[in-house]
Amino acid sequence: MVNGRTQLRGVWRSERRARWFFAAHLQNALGTGAGYVALLVLAFDRIGSAWGATAVLLADLVPAMLLGPALGRAIDRSGRLRCAMLADLVGGLAFAGIVFAHGAIPLVALALVAGVGSALFRPATCALLPAIVDERRLGAANGLFGAMRETGQLLGPALAAGVLVFAGPEAIIGFNAVTFLVAMLMLSRLRGHVRPVAAPEHERTESGGVLSLLREPIVRSLVGTSGAVMLVAGATNVAELVIAQRDLGVGSTGFALLVSAFGCGMLAGSILGGRDDASVTRRYLSAIALLAVGLLGTGGAPVLPLAMLSFALAGVGNGLFLVAVRVLMQRRIPEHLHGRAFGLQDAVDSWGFGAAILTGGALAASLGGRATFLLAGAFALVVLFAAARAVSATRPSISIRRTSVNREEPSWVVSGS
Repeated sequence: MVNGRTQLRGVWRSERRARWFFAAHLQNALGTGAGYVALLVLAFDRIGSAWGATAVLLADLVPAMLLGPALGRAIDRSGRLRCAMLADLVGGLAFAGIVFAHGAIPLVALALVAGVGSALFRPATCALLPAIVDERRLGAANGLFGAMRETGQLLGPALAAGVLVFAGPEAIIGFNAVTFLVAMLMLSRLRGHVRPVAAPEHERTESGGVLSLLREPIVRSLVGTSGAVMLVAGATNVAELVIAQRDLGVGSTGFALLVSAFGCGMLAGSILGGRDDASVTRRYLSAIALLAVGLLGTGGAPVLPLAMLSFALAGVGNGLFLVAVRVLMQRRIPEHLHGRAFGLQDAVDSWGFGAAILTGGALAASLGGRATFLLAGAFALVVLFAAARAVSATRPSISIRRTSVNREEPSWVVSGS
């Protein structure tokens, strides 16, 4: 982890023009982490039932499920920075509207608009990052990107808890809206500093849609594995509450400790992933293995400390996987297809998470928390086996060849192999 931290600090020091990107992401992640809690509280208060919270959760997932590939295509055609800024603008306006929305329909409608912004933001930023940092520091840049996201997810809810003591959820949601707009202004500082994408050598690679993208074995492997990992990790969202309260008998406090342990593991995994070397494929497979071992260990843990240790290990695997899969997609898929590829990944991940909530809830209710964790860990081992075979058997049929013009503005050429 020391090496990972060193390289993350190196990215911050060396990639001066990317500091605006990382600063925007950090304060936005804090706002989003706090806003998530506040939005659920507000939905429950204004709609009057748990279905309100369910509705806003679905509103965040549905746009990516249905529009992910289309938004990815728009990113490739309209520009990564432009779409990232537009996503922040949409999110800021939507959350500002939520502050003043009354009734179930306006609240859910504005949550859907915010979900569209999120569905555009995630692939746009993943596609933008390789264009603002040196390729040699791409792994470390993704590690820093992930670490800032996990920091926001850890500190944001704590910030919300403190504010809710003396203010309503509207104040936090208003703060979240401001962070989106501030992030848009920060990203605007990157204008003129984003390396343009070279035109594809073959016209068919430019006009191809999702189906043509899925013909690439490496795309199918990475996107499919990402969705499967999301399914595995998401299935424990309900089970962790059940295992804390019923199996371990540690109540709500124990549940909170389990969630915190997983979050700390996610942060550590992001830092570990921030290494720029040739072992990214090994880290990608190791991450799935850590996730599997952590989930199996949590399911079999007899006491809370062991469960926390195992769940933290699963978090390390999850955080490491998120960084590794991004780096592999950025390096093994041509840049002019990054928007489509990350849009497709976001859609598959959203479907996986949605299925995980339903599956995990059903399993936890019928079999219990331990059995759900053990089944999730066993399925993670199946995903590991499939991913190992796919990675060893696939090579991208469209490769990226770099021809350096100068150190500041490298030229990239897409070639068919």
